[in-house]
Order: sequence, then C-alpha cells, then structure tokens
Amino acid sequence: MSVKDNSCGIADLQDKMLDILKYFISVCEKHDLHYWLAGGTCLGALRHGGFIPWDDDLDVYMPRNDYEKLWKLMGNGKVDDHFKLCRTTDKQNYHHRVMQIVDLNTTFIHSRSKNEDIEHGIYIDIIPIDACPNNMLQRFSQFYNAVIFSICNIQQKPEYNGGKLTGVMSFGTSVLLGIIRNQDKRYKAWSKAEKRMIKYDWDKCSHIKCITSQFHELMTAFPKEWFGERKIPFEDIEAVVPSNAEAYCQAMYGDYMALPPKEKQVVRHHTEYINLNEPYTKFKGIYYCVKD
Repeated sequence: MSVKDNSCGIADLQDKMLDILKYFISVCEKHDLHYWLAGGTCLGALRHGGFIPWDDDLDVYMPRNDYEKLWKLMGNGKVDDHFKLCRTTDKQNYHHRVMQIVDLNTTFIHSRSKNEDIEHGIYIDIIPIDACPNNMLQRFSQFYNAVIFSICNIQQKPEYNGGKLTGVMSFGTSVLLGIIRNQDKRYKAWSKAEKRMIKYDWDKCSHIKCITSQFHELMTAFPKEWFGERKIPFEDIEAVVPSNAEAYCQAMYGDYMALPPKEKQVVRHHTEYINLNEPYTKFKGIYYCVKD
C-alpha cells in the first residue's frame, strides 16, 4: 500500500522515507535496539495515522546507548543494500547534529550542505535521547554544552524558527563561529561539548531530553516514564511511539490534534534539487559541489 496522495505533491517522497523507516525498523528488531517515532512523525501517527500530509521529513528517537550501538553496526562507511548511516565527523560535515539513514539511489540536496561532497540522498533523521540530570546546575551545564555542540557542529545560522529568537540565535552563532574559525578547532569544540552533555546516567535520572535538536526541544525535559513502548499504525505498518505519546505531543505542540492554519501547512526544508529515481552522484558539479 502506498502513502496516501495529497495536495502538496510529496506523496512519492514520503513513500521513499517510509521505505527507509521499514529498513531501520528491521535493523532495530534484528539487533534489539529501541526507538520511538519522534516530533512531527509521532504527531502524524496520532493525528493522521501516518505522515502529516505536508511533511517532508521523518524523525525517530533512540536512547543514546542504542544510538551509538547503531553507529557501530552501520556507521564508518558501511553500506547495507543501498542504505548508509551518515554522521558528522572530523572528516565530513553534514551540517546536521544527528545521524541520518540515506537512500543512496536517490537525490535530496539540502541547501545547507550543497557545497559538501557527502551523501545527498533522501533520508530519515535518527535523533538521540539523553538523560537529563536532576540537579539544576548540571542542567544548565548540559544546556550550555548543547548550544556549543550545535553551533560548532552545524556551523550555520538557524534556518526554520523565525522571529526574535532566531535573530538572537543567529547573532550568537555568528559571534562564536567568528571566534572559532579553524575547522579542526570547531571539531574539537563540539566533540568536547558532546562528551560533557551526554555524560549523565540514564538510570539515575527522572527526565530525558533531546539535546541535539531545535531550541524548543532543548528547553523541554520529558518524564522518563512517558517513554515506554507502544505500537500504533503508521501508514501501512505499525511503529513504536512513546507509551504516553499524547502527553509528549501535548508538551511539544500544545493542542496537537488541531490542524495549523493553511499558511503553515507547508514543507520545511530548503532544497536545491530532488530526484526520487536517480542517485545524487549524477548531479555533482550540477546541483552540489558547484564551482564558482
């Protein structure tokens, strides 16, 4: 069964992302790894029984330990079938704070990474969930290190939020990147910050947090008890969501069952070129890594 058609013309893109999700779930089930549908993907499962009709991405959470296990299984250049797990390292920068599973037989060239010689296929985001310390000073330290990690890892101004907050964050990003200009120093800064922000013990914390995402999530700690596992329909499969997915979506979106205004029912990503049937390698020098 195919993803339902919709007025935005992105049903085929959603089909490709659903194929990647099915592959990801098969890996998790084979290796006993835990995950949850996250963000708008979780909201879509509750409200639409699948994708939000205008959504052009797919997000899943993993506990940090399982997230790192997945990297050991699939990362460091390994390719399983035509999928590859990608992550920013000291050698490659995806301008993205989290891992992605990429379909190497497709093309999705994001504007933020058009100058990078990386895997530009359609992808889903794999987002780590970390323990949030109970002590308020430790929470501030985690927040501070998460901001350093985010700026020095992405190395670009915020893209989506808009408004005064984005202006403040853009200014702060410009200042820090202006101070730390060397790529090696930026890598050292974010890798050290990452170690500091993920050091807390999952079993000793009452709350958990997504500290590698946008500002709203960075400010929001979720009770760990919400994150048991429960399967619900997502398109033509069943996928795992937090056991209290309703409370999670309420914390994230407020009245999540209400549709946003028409003017906000739009895709988020700024892309240079998308091709669902041809690999991104055909378009090097045309749509990415283009010489001035």
